[in-house]
Amino acid sequence: MTENRRILMVQPYRQLVEKAVAAGFEVWSLWDPALQSEDYLRDVARHSAELLLTDFDDEAALRALIRETALAHDVAHVLHLGRESTMLPAAEEAHALGLALNPPDAVRSLNDKAAMRRLLAEHGLSPVRTAVAGHPDEVPGILDGFGYPAVVKPTRLQGSAGVRRLSGPRELEQWRRELAAFGYDGPVIVEEFLSGPEFSVETLSTDGVHHVVGITEKQVTEGPLFVETGQLFPAPLPAETARAAAELVTSLLDAAGHRFGPAHTEIILTADGPRVVESQARLGGDRIPHLIRLATGYDIEAAVFEALAGRPCAPRPAGRTGAISFFQLEPGTVERVEGLDAVEELDHVHDLHFPFGPGDELPVTVHSGSRHGFVVVTGADADQARRRAREAQALLRVTRRSELVNAVHKEPDRPMVPERTLLVLGHLTEPLRIARDLGLNVILIQHKDKFDPEQVRLADVTFIADFTDWTVVEPLARAAHQLWNFSAAISLTEPGLEIAGRVNDLFGLGGTGYETARLLRDKLAMRRHLAAVAPRFAVGAEPLTGRDSLAAFGRAHGYPFVVKPVDLTAGFGIFKVSGPEDVDAVWERVGAVRDAGVDRGTTLYEVHDYLIEEYIPGPEFSVETFSFAGRHVVVAITEKLVDETHFAELGHALPARLDPDDERAVEEAVAAFLDAMGVQDGPGHTEIRLSPRGPLVIEGHNRNGGGHIQTLVEAAYGIDLTRYAIAWPFGLVDPLDGRPEARAAGCARGVTGRPGTVAEVTGVAELRAHPDVLVVDIAARKGSVVRAARDNWDRLGMVAVTAEDTAKAVLLCEELVATRLTVRMEGDR
Repeated sequence: MTENRRILMVQPYRQLVEKAVAAGFEVWSLWDPALQSEDYLRDVARHSAELLLTDFDDEAALRALIRETALAHDVAHVLHLGRESTMLPAAEEAHALGLALNPPDAVRSLNDKAAMRRLLAEHGLSPVRTAVAGHPDEVPGILDGFGYPAVVKPTRLQGSAGVRRLSGPRELEQWRRELAAFGYDGPVIVEEFLSGPEFSVETLSTDGVHHVVGITEKQVTEGPLFVETGQLFPAPLPAETARAAAELVTSLLDAAGHRFGPAHTEIILTADGPRVVESQARLGGDRIPHLIRLATGYDIEAAVFEALAGRPCAPRPAGRTGAISFFQLEPGTVERVEGLDAVEELDHVHDLHFPFGPGDELPVTVHSGSRHGFVVVTGADADQARRRAREAQALLRVTRRSELVNAVHKEPDRPMVPERTLLVLGHLTEPLRIARDLGLNVILIQHKDKFDPEQVRLADVTFIADFTDWTVVEPLARAAHQLWNFSAAISLTEPGLEIAGRVNDLFGLGGTGYETARLLRDKLAMRRHLAAVAPRFAVGAEPLTGRDSLAAFGRAHGYPFVVKPVDLTAGFGIFKVSGPEDVDAVWERVGAVRDAGVDRGTTLYEVHDYLIEEYIPGPEFSVETFSFAGRHVVVAITEKLVDETHFAELGHALPARLDPDDERAVEEAVAAFLDAMGVQDGPGHTEIRLSPRGPLVIEGHNRNGGGHIQTLVEAAYGIDLTRYAIAWPFGLVDPLDGRPEARAAGCARGVTGRPGTVAEVTGVAELRAHPDVLVVDIAARKGSVVRAARDNWDRLGMVAVTAEDTAKAVLLCEELVATRLTVRMEGDR
């Protein structure tokens, strides 16, 4: 096809660069460093003549880099086989240079769902009743005349995100809330619902001739969502049906003017014949090229470059069937994983991916990005491949805490004494042991995904219910109060704090009420409240309403600033915007967090609303307090060990090394903050920074701090704040007169690792035997997948120690983690 073997590839996956080089090409690669890890890009660079990096969200910069690189190195072609979002600008720039393999209109006609529908209608192909809304708000009006059921498709989202079948107005409102969570406000296609099995047609075109490589059978979830749960190649279709599907797809490619490269076109076989769902000018996802290679020996990825070199690239017939099957597990906390080795040992298993281990949260599957891993198998035919996929899936045994909910009793096994009865919402197990030790009767309302069977033995009454949902908890609480007349209600876990406040208000139990708990959890509400009643703590804060609100905040308040969820913890989903150049990247990352649906730590919060607030400079501390009838006692000030490049806390050390004036200022600020928020009783965990204008609050919580801070407090001060929280409502502890004197110091350090897969963890037993070690809590295990640290959930574990002063505790903790504990990654020697 060309004698000039220099090509420019935009977003080339590493295997594509390798195969291009193997076909005799010299490759210049363009990538966005925010989209892949350093190790991945290092592999791309190793096979490229040069790797050039740019922000793909900055279209002008991307176009300029394509133009400059193509001219500087006299490339023959510009090739883009990555994500659709940047294909069109790349094609337009290549076309202007005379280096395009496809005209821009062809790329637009295939990748843009609305443009594809118009093209099909113009050519009398694949009739599907369709309407286009310029904005999600226009969809209800269209549906009034369109009718139900109908399918709605945001044109600019990928991975089935936001694609739903709507059966009525109630589902329409749910879908609109889902789009709002994505921050999506672009065009939407409304289509008639097509009933029938779904397939995709894989093609490779050269000089306008379309080679049908084969047809893939899809398994898709039932119900309103369209999430693919499996792929099978080749699809076992009658020859006439396969021919009709292939002819429809090649007619679409002809109409679009597609000249070169792969295309992945999804169809549904309706009672009236095949209908096109959508098409993309790229290879199929979900390991479809791998299935093709297993089934036929034909490497469609390599064939792209053979065709570009002018060599034959005709497909081969299939000799067997390949299948990928995605694990479909109930969401919840993983307790134990068994059977992975047994799956891998099967001769017909060619790939296995299950990135979850004990303690990890299996998310709710709402789109392709939230699936639970997969297994790839081969069989002599479709039936055998399907059966082998089911058998491989059955070998994987994942025990979740939610599976233990049957070990529950709802009647007490000892007399209930009202004045000693406590309603507990969603605790870990240790607080229940403390309550039992204090002689209290306990009524527990626990979420099925957080349940520990030991809790049944410790609680007098256990209800398994969603303790974060007031509509669920209110009738349970009313019934429990009528039966056992409990005297106090508490939660020491973030998702239960507001509900405990509602219970306190409902029955007049005292303690922290709902409004205070709400203000503490809702960070935007907290900012607005402080601006009104305690302006000394006020910083600029606004809701995130879209990409433009980020830029507007920067213009109004300056840079840097912070973007974070309004109601999550542990540094999850927080981003720093250092300048205007970061706005688009941060907006995309917010969208990615919203796409995931829930926070990775508890999985009990859905990620929806974000706020923007001024960045507070200065060293960071947390303050552990306990309030006694409105009198706030500072128990400990903890200094945070941080890395300014991310929001994952590296650790904590206490007592904080502060000079006396700063220490007094911190104590006064925290007391004023708790007064302003209306805290009356119980624990408090307030995070502050010593800014140039004095202590400023980052956020506050009416609970104890996490990250083993309570272990350090007990070691340094001899005070068990969890015990205080449970005992104080019943008068079983005396109030603290004032701030206690430290008798020792402590440090807790997070264990981190470089991105990759854990091969081995050693030194844990030796660490636990050290006389000054308080805690060794290591979640990492062989096979754990580690990513670059972004929030507290990325830590591999924590080690806590005690020493005579803070400096020695920090030094000891760092030394032990560095010298006694080894987390070896795959590839390490």
